Amino acid sequence: MIKTKSNNWYFGDYLGSYQGSSYNNLIYFVSVLFFLTVAMETENSISEEFEITIDFVYELVQAFFLSDYFGKLANSWSKKDYVIKELFLSFLNLRSLFDIFTLIILISDKIPNQSPIILGAYFLKISLNIYQTELRSIFNRLKFIIFDKPSYTFYPIILLSVLTYVFASFMYLVERNSDQSHFGSIIRALWFSVVSITTVGYGDITPSTALGKVIATLFAFIGIVTIALLTTNIIEANSNYDKSIDKS
Repeated sequence: MIKTKSNNWYFGDYLGSYQGSSYNNLIYFVSVLFFLTVAMETENSISEEFEITIDFVYELVQAFFLSDYFGKLANSWSKKDYVIKELFLSFLNLRSLFDIFTLIILISDKIPNQSPIILGAYFLKISLNIYQTELRSIFNRLKFIIFDKPSYTFYPIILLSVLTYVFASFMYLVERNSDQSHFGSIIRALWFSVVSITTVGYGDITPSTALGKVIATLFAFIGIVTIALLTTNIIEANSNYDKSIDKS
């Protein structure tokens, strides 16, 4: 990834450059504004006047995406000395094609803003824009933690998953006659198993038999140890990432 940028308001391009820091902040603002608007739109009690504001925000976000697309396309072309062939190649860039495809979906009035297609397109656009900001370093860190030594991360997760299933099976066998609604099947018992073994412990469901309580206590302690193991491995992987950055 090319990290150089012309100025703080640089749009970025389809050649790999980061956007400018001020433009990054604008992307964050638009993203927060969009997701808050989506959240408000799901509220049935909003007034008609506010619905007009919601439609305006959608139009504003669409305008931002349009300017973002043409800005990146223009910057890509300028870096190739405005050669017509290079403009065509920039247009055919995979990211450029994705941007123009999603823009067509977003601008189309045939699909309502509340549809999963539109919301999914918004989410992908915003996610890609954020990924191209300097926050990408955070994603690189997460990628390193997960994939540098997969056994460090996946082994505790797999162990936790197996323990969760085993715990749910035990609770089904012990509690099924006492509480059919929550422990009448292994599937139903999984919720209690997940919140108990991950030490979340909402307390909305509790075993009624003495044996069930003993089993729940035992698996809760096992869950604490497993979570601690996962946390330790993540901390160590994070430290290794810092060391790899220092070496480079």
